[in-house]
Amino acid sequence: MPALDGFRAVAAFSVVLAHGYDVTVFDGVTGFFVLSGFLITTLLLREQEAMGTVSLRAFYARRTLRIFPAYYACVLASYVIDRVAGNPWPRGLAPSAVAYVVNYFNAFNGHPSTSIAHLWSLGVEEQFYLLWPTVFIALGRFGLPALRKGLAALIVLSIAWRCFLYFGGYVGQAYLYNTFDARFDNLAVGCLLATLVVSPRFTQAISFVTAYSWAPLVTIALMTVVMHGMSSIPRHLFGFTIYSVLVAILLVQLLNWSRSTLWRWLEWPAVRFLGTISYPIYLYHAWGLGLGHWLTGFSAFWQFIAGTIFSVVGGVGSYFVVEKPFLAMKKRFAPERRHAAPARAAGQPTQAPIPS
Repeated sequence: MPALDGFRAVAAFSVVLAHGYDVTVFDGVTGFFVLSGFLITTLLLREQEAMGTVSLRAFYARRTLRIFPAYYACVLASYVIDRVAGNPWPRGLAPSAVAYVVNYFNAFNGHPSTSIAHLWSLGVEEQFYLLWPTVFIALGRFGLPALRKGLAALIVLSIAWRCFLYFGGYVGQAYLYNTFDARFDNLAVGCLLATLVVSPRFTQAISFVTAYSWAPLVTIALMTVVMHGMSSIPRHLFGFTIYSVLVAILLVQLLNWSRSTLWRWLEWPAVRFLGTISYPIYLYHAWGLGLGHWLTGFSAFWQFIAGTIFSVVGGVGSYFVVEKPFLAMKKRFAPERRHAAPARAAGQPTQAPIPS
């Protein structure tokens, strides 16, 4: 899909900018959540349409090859470096990292500052990968309308759940920010978008937000208002949901205007490559920025620039040394291109393509 690699690059460097220079222009993590929900659901819909079913085994195999090698290499490297440097990890952090639950470790420990604290978002995504395909299959058996209604209900329930936990005095802000159950609606917005864009009626309904190439600038301005115009608690309770909806609108706009003069830079080869390695850049940006801070003879700005370069170098190394050999193996688990299985007789279980 056009512009999406460029979007990944923007999201990744927004995180680097926020962590390295304390400037938040765009919430890259929420952007990644919405994009993940959109892309994963799009792939599931395509597989369902092409094959008449979704293979959970193949899905988890592809996700494992895509995510695990680079993640565990980063966790191991971080553990060894911290150990050698005399910075032992807090009790429970190592097993949390291995189990992909750094997000819940952060939630129950006040989001402590560690070299892998940022891996909380990957915990959220991994928990999404684990659960969503099964929910997709269960809801998808009743057709796309049921899938859309189910997602809308889950988004509302997620907001209600956060309000119940917070106003009931059960959790604090760290829990609302880090956990899968408190952030699932961000991903669900992307999932819902994937089910909507296949509908001509949806395309017509939102034509006014895609009518002009400058329309994404309006969306970005509204996102800035949500991010900086809300106080912390309202932002955590429902602001991130509003922000996710705006990200979904932005994705539609960028897909529509990717070849326009204003947005074609998202398709530049260099930008697309940075989007391709956005995952390892995110993994190693904490170490890259840390190396930049060692350049004490330079200003904070140049330390940040150096840290960003170090982050990109770490991402390039991880991509070519660790990821690519495993990514090549994903082809073994690609959905077979065959005609969808015919629907069964009425009253029998069906795995026919989801109707629109």
